[in-house]
Amino acid sequence: MKQPNPDTTATGGVDISTPHVDRSWRDTFVLEQRLADRTGAEIGDALAVVDTHCAESGESAQDAFGDPAAYSRSLVDGTPARTFRLRPATVIGLVLGLFGLVAVPRAVGAWVEGTQVAVTQGDLVAVGLALVLTLVVALRSGPVLALVRHGWLTFVLPFAVLIALIVPQALLRDTVAEFAWGAVGAVGVLALALQVVLTWADFAEPDQLLDPRQPAPGRTTLQWLTAFIFPFLTLLVLGMDVIFRAVS
Repeated sequence: MKQPNPDTTATGGVDISTPHVDRSWRDTFVLEQRLADRTGAEIGDALAVVDTHCAESGESAQDAFGDPAAYSRSLVDGTPARTFRLRPATVIGLVLGLFGLVAVPRAVGAWVEGTQVAVTQGDLVAVGLALVLTLVVALRSGPVLALVRHGWLTFVLPFAVLIALIVPQALLRDTVAEFAWGAVGAVGVLALALQVVLTWADFAEPDQLLDPRQPAPGRTTLQWLTAFIFPFLTLLVLGMDVIFRAVS
């Protein structure tokens, strides 16, 4: 008899017990369902059917339902096509968070050095590239997120994007404008505050995986951490800057 599997779905973000379903089969199925823009309740219903069948028959999910991606596609065949898109609040919050993450440490650095915050040609190129990438993710979320099917790409892409943003700032260093550190810092803090509010408001309509056999869960610790991720990263950058100045 199979032992209960206490793992949670890696792509669901919320506890859902499927003790009779292999974890890799379940995660692949959830990923394919998410890419097909199935709701958390719909995915939870489908998983409950699979888990119940496996419990009663003693079969594995692979033996009973076959390949998880193919089974997922079979569930959506014949239904109106949906296109996965990020919510506007999510996109705007992401842009504001990135801005605050860059602006606040720069303002603090200028304050410590007694200078103004300089904006270079490379900064403008990096900002333009970041906005283009954000726009692509916002308008073509489905195809972009489908890249997670290829594990090596999910590892390489973040580094490629980071390098693409750093290179123009390193090569194009001519100053095009300067701003008072106080103004930049205030705008950066405001951007971080708005990011937290927008992200938290986005969680007011969560799309968690819901197990029809269990009571609906409340907001999770992961959601709290996600809402405050950019302020946390900003503090982390500031802390690293303090350490760097102390040892240099």
